[in-house]
Amino acid sequence: MQISMIIPVYNGAGKIARTIDSALEQASVLSGQDSVTIHVVDGASTDATLAEVQAVADPRIRVTSEPDGGMYDALAKGLAAAGGDITCYLPAGETFEPQAFAIVSEVFATFPAVHWLTGRSVTRNARGQVVDSLLPHPYHRRFIDCGMHGTRLAVIQQESTFWRSALNGLVDLDRLRGCKLAGDYLLWKSFCARHPLHVVNAQLASFTIEPGQLSRQEPGAYRRELRSLRRRPAAWERAAALLLRQYVKRTRPGRTARRLLSYDHDRAAWHLPRP
Repeated sequence: MQISMIIPVYNGAGKIARTIDSALEQASVLSGQDSVTIHVVDGASTDATLAEVQAVADPRIRVTSEPDGGMYDALAKGLAAAGGDITCYLPAGETFEPQAFAIVSEVFATFPAVHWLTGRSVTRNARGQVVDSLLPHPYHRRFIDCGMHGTRLAVIQQESTFWRSALNGLVDLDRLRGCKLAGDYLLWKSFCARHPLHVVNAQLASFTIEPGQLSRQEPGAYRRELRSLRRRPAAWERAAALLLRQYVKRTRPGRTARRLLSYDHDRAAWHLPRP
């Protein structure tokens, strides 16, 4: 499959090369099974970001560099340019697991009903060490739409989420450009209006917690912006989300959980339980 990867970046020198390398060195890309186009959308960086991108010297990298309104303005530009079969994005510094594209490509090719997916929720520390890996319970469309996922329930890990490129047309790019912290939620809300989110029991990427991140500079700001984008939840939805939160704290998703893809070693293939 043809994968469009977007890297929104501003002053990412010292980090962006490893993000690019993690896409170009995907096992399925190296084997020729999949192909990738990388859209680097730079906000007119004042450091060596562009020099590092140019040093890679790969024709699969397309660069746009101009002043912008922030990460989600850059992401909107990338989504407008993205084509191919599958879209994803990573901030500079984050990386994909070497087999991520192979897994995603196989799942999308095998299961036409899967339109967007996310993997295990994986966290690294500033030294690059994996410090947490969680298999999420399947997400509910209603709870995504009303913002329970991201407030009372688990957030959808952006770095591990991929979608069919046809879904890009569902996103209000002008509204996305106005986001500062919760633009990823606007994507998920747009996608879930049409299609459920599936979970793959595999490590696809990770989120790194390090000093200086926007989300850590102003505690609670992500949730405040998310609430401005969501549909206001009904009282029963708030109560149901609290009950579900207690349930997921005490249980693990079973192999027969709906919308959960697990690898079947006997069949040597990914398995999705019937609805």
